[in-house]
Amino acid sequence: MTMRIGIIGLGRAGSVHLESWPHVRGADVVAVCDPSSAARKRARELGIRVYADPAAMLETAKLDGVTIATPPADHAEIAIACLDRGLHVLCEKPLALTTWDALAMLKAAARNQRQLLLATKFRHVPELAAARELIAGGTLGDPVAFEVSFCSPVEMSKRWNSQRGIAGGGVIIDNGCHAFDIMSYLFGSVTRVQTNLHRPLQKIGVEDGATIQVRAGDGVVGRADVSWSLSTGRNSYVKVHGSLGTIEIGWRETRVKYLGKDWETIGGAYDKIDAHRRMQTCFVETSQSGGATPPWISTVECLRTVAAVEAAYRSVHSGGWEWVDMKGMRQRRTTGRGRARKRA
Repeated sequence: MTMRIGIIGLGRAGSVHLESWPHVRGADVVAVCDPSSAARKRARELGIRVYADPAAMLETAKLDGVTIATPPADHAEIAIACLDRGLHVLCEKPLALTTWDALAMLKAAARNQRQLLLATKFRHVPELAAARELIAGGTLGDPVAFEVSFCSPVEMSKRWNSQRGIAGGGVIIDNGCHAFDIMSYLFGSVTRVQTNLHRPLQKIGVEDGATIQVRAGDGVVGRADVSWSLSTGRNSYVKVHGSLGTIEIGWRETRVKYLGKDWETIGGAYDKIDAHRRMQTCFVETSQSGGATPPWISTVECLRTVAAVEAAYRSVHSGGWEWVDMKGMRQRRTTGRGRARKRA
């Protein structure tokens, strides 16, 4: 049975979803929603029904699932509305601005017996999956340290990402979500973080760069460098140092080096569309399996990714290490629900 898909939000992330969905067997994008007339025109030219308002789309379009790719401040409200209409939801990162909102979304999924999955595309990159197998199998020995780098110069002043009320923060909540998820995927839960902001290079109201020290899994330590302003020139976005060797997962190639041996190429270039295709295929299979096919990311992992971002921002203000826990949820219960707490 073909799964009828709607896309809410057709900006940069939503456009990638629109491009990759046609490569997924058993799915058909039948509706798109975006306030931009230009975005709607583009979808209409592809023969897709278009809407300017999510409520109107949910009321009239016959859907089985949706991709949510709106600005983060809208994720919780839209996702809960979709779930309450019986739709499966694939939500772009960050899942929500707070753990409290994320929990409300996940409760709505459980209440309606529908899938709510975070769009963690890097879990579907074959080279990263291979690295995980090498680490888990002990081929690299004991993990000693790791580096994750998402740094690329992008002018952000005219993007919604630089508006705190819409995005919830800056590069930490934007690129940090992927960094924390990769760490969790490779080593286990991120448990503690310490954040240092870079000297700002862009005149925007949110942080444009940070280095985040991390403890994950059973105590392995590493760091994430995230920046909208720095060009590091490095190929690898993940590097893992083990007691028996090192692996680098890169944009152009993936390679491994064991003690006493030369570098060996074991993977090719990063393919964004293919990663999305694999993820969306898993979304369809999981949603249609009636619980028989487990999702690629657990409810706890979704929550802890949001909690890790919150901890990173707490560390900016405290100047020290912060535990990744559910304190944010308890605080939201006592202080009431708003949008995002003030972040650096």
